[in-house]
Amino acid sequence: MRKVIIALLMLVSVTAAAQDFFSTRQLTLQRKGATAGVSWSAEVEYPTDGPVQALRSARLWLAEVLEVDAPLTDGTTLLRVAADSFLVHASGKRIIRVERAYEDENCVTFQSWVTDTDEETWKAADCASFDKRDGHRITISEIFNCSTQQLQQLMWQYHGDMQLDVESADQLVAVNAGFTDGWVVVIGPAHHQTGAEFRMRYMRVLPYLHSTYSGYYGGEDEEDE
Repeated sequence: MRKVIIALLMLVSVTAAAQDFFSTRQLTLQRKGATAGVSWSAEVEYPTDGPVQALRSARLWLAEVLEVDAPLTDGTTLLRVAADSFLVHASGKRIIRVERAYEDENCVTFQSWVTDTDEETWKAADCASFDKRDGHRITISEIFNCSTQQLQQLMWQYHGDMQLDVESADQLVAVNAGFTDGWVVVIGPAHHQTGAEFRMRYMRVLPYLHSTYSGYYGGEDEEDE
């Protein structure tokens, strides 16, 4: 009897822990407009379940990415509304990709990539980490424990082969930031990108970070990709 009780307690514990993590569903949709060359397509890892407040925040953020005024609890309907809205006014092509990029006991991160092609191609990436305790989107000031000038220097150091429209670090702008597996991703504008990814190895920028989300797993200090 005692073994049965212990087994039940362990099962309850595992179930409770599982409920603290997000469940997602992979959704895809492709639509063509009435005019030749006009199209909309999306591949979205849609959050279906998880900590209530963080789930709500993630869905609100996703609605913003898809340019829908209000979040819908049905992911398929959300994509259809987003596609219909775009195709009514569009004159080009839009491709969207959204995925859950990281999750631990403290936070969950989703990333998005939107590419618009008409006469020119513009890209917009975002990286959004949400605190599981109260659901708020984790801010740059909660991630980085350094001055704006130091953050700009880090962005300059880690911009890789990205083409920038500025000539010095002090002209860079950090808009958002988030955690992925082994990386800190800072979002800021770049050439033909309203949101570009400045990807920094977590362990290499550790001296400039807060320890608020100490449960974050930084991974091994591998070479930059």
